Amino acid sequence: MSPCLRLIVIAGFAVLLVACSSTPKPPENAVATPTFSPAEGTYATSQSVTIATSTEGAEIRYTTDSSEPTATAGRLYSDPISVSSTTTIKAIATKKGFKDSEVAGATFTIKTAQVVPMGKTVEPVTDDEVSAVQNAIARAREVDADYYDPDNFDAARRLLDSALATRTTDPATTHEQLAEAKAKADFSFDNSVAKAADDLGARMAALKQKLLDLEADKYAPDQFQSATAGIQEATELYNSKNYSAARSCAWQSLHEMATLRDSLEIRLDALERLRYALEQDMKEAESTNAYSYAPAQKDKVTGMYLQGLQAQQEYKLGQAEESFGAALEAAGEVLRIAKAARDAQTADEKQKAQQKQAQVMKALEEASELTVVTEDGTVVQPKNWSEDDFQKEVDQMQKEEEQNKGTAPGNQSMVMPTGDRTVVLADESAEDLLNQARQLWTLGLKENLAGNYTKAQDYFDEAQRYIDIYTSYAVKGVYTVRLIPDRRDCLWRIAEYNEIYGDPYQWPKIWRRNRKLIQNPDLILPGWQLVIPPR
Repeated sequence: MSPCLRLIVIAGFAVLLVACSSTPKPPENAVATPTFSPAEGTYATSQSVTIATSTEGAEIRYTTDSSEPTATAGRLYSDPISVSSTTTIKAIATKKGFKDSEVAGATFTIKTAQVVPMGKTVEPVTDDEVSAVQNAIARAREVDADYYDPDNFDAARRLLDSALATRTTDPATTHEQLAEAKAKADFSFDNSVAKAADDLGARMAALKQKLLDLEADKYAPDQFQSATAGIQEATELYNSKNYSAARSCAWQSLHEMATLRDSLEIRLDALERLRYALEQDMKEAESTNAYSYAPAQKDKVTGMYLQGLQAQQEYKLGQAEESFGAALEAAGEVLRIAKAARDAQTADEKQKAQQKQAQVMKALEEASELTVVTEDGTVVQPKNWSEDDFQKEVDQMQKEEEQNKGTAPGNQSMVMPTGDRTVVLADESAEDLLNQARQLWTLGLKENLAGNYTKAQDYFDEAQRYIDIYTSYAVKGVYTVRLIPDRRDCLWRIAEYNEIYGDPYQWPKIWRRNRKLIQNPDLILPGWQLVIPPR
């Protein structure tokens, strides 16, 4: 479509569309377009043309001079119109409370037999006549008549082609066809200007409403005013019949409004995504207690977030973007600080858990080398667990746990340790403490491998406690009570010996450790073997 034509269309729309969004809409019901009988065409004789509309109670006004009829302009139709020569009739139907009908037009070409007086000839067709028709068709094309009113536009072109074909052979017919072609082209131009104006006007109205829905008049008032000002300007140009300028102005306004709409939609969408990301980070910081690692940042993030909300409520888009962006960056920094701190803490816990794992494993190995002597004198040989045993423990945990259920150590003969070996004296429950410590160590190892370092340490600590209780039964050896006439043995003197404690006040340890044998601490008999606990 040429720029001139589009300008005319926009100008027409501007007439229909008031620059403000509260322009009243026309009634939904419109009067039916008038029809002609007989239909337009070429006739050999005069015709009596009637005009009618299917809308009851409507009145019809018409013109025969190619001007546009309106609700107040044109003759009021009452009787059939007599057409004796080629004539174009335009008609409109109106009714109070209804939208006026579209203008209908029909051209009646009357071809009566022409009698050329003797000695006279028909005037030849001039170039001006042909140019006038060509210009009328070109003018109609500029307003997209081939789209908005193709029937009349194509009819005008066909009549022109037919007239040019008979220009030299039948000038009389050519004159008539050229006249009819021009009438068709003019009528097509008028219809297309109105329809194009309506079409373009509807697009401008929709675009302006879209801007209002986006609140562009509040977010970008200057740009909104500039973009929509073209509507009124195009209206004024259209009213002055400067169609080309009106069309150009309207298209420029459409372009500016579309540009503003696209820009604002992108920025508002980005703002919502920015705000959502910020709120998600703030929720994460609260739920993970991240602010405890950077307490000063909490007020900073919250303050900038509230500033962004206020700016958005006041339609200060730039300030809202800046505040939300700064708050998002600060919230992200909080999460990074917290993560770094937790990672460092995790690394420290991991190191501690691994150290404790090795310590408890070593303690288990050492404890497993001790000989256990029960209260009734039963001796349990050392287990002698190795490091390889502990490495296999994770895979074998479930299996060994099932195998160890209900298992009790069998009776063994009394075998006392020799040399510097340490003895552990315990009952069955005390003996089982070492197995329980090993199970706790295995659970700790499993949690350690899963990254649950705090829980792993808890298991290792509990295992160590069991080991400590177990090894508390360790003894330095066995002392046999002797009969010495000058200095007979008693618990006081035994504790006083340097190889025992070197301190006579430690005698209760010996008594408590052997209380099942020693009923009275003041009376011990030669030959009794007393277990000596560690200091």
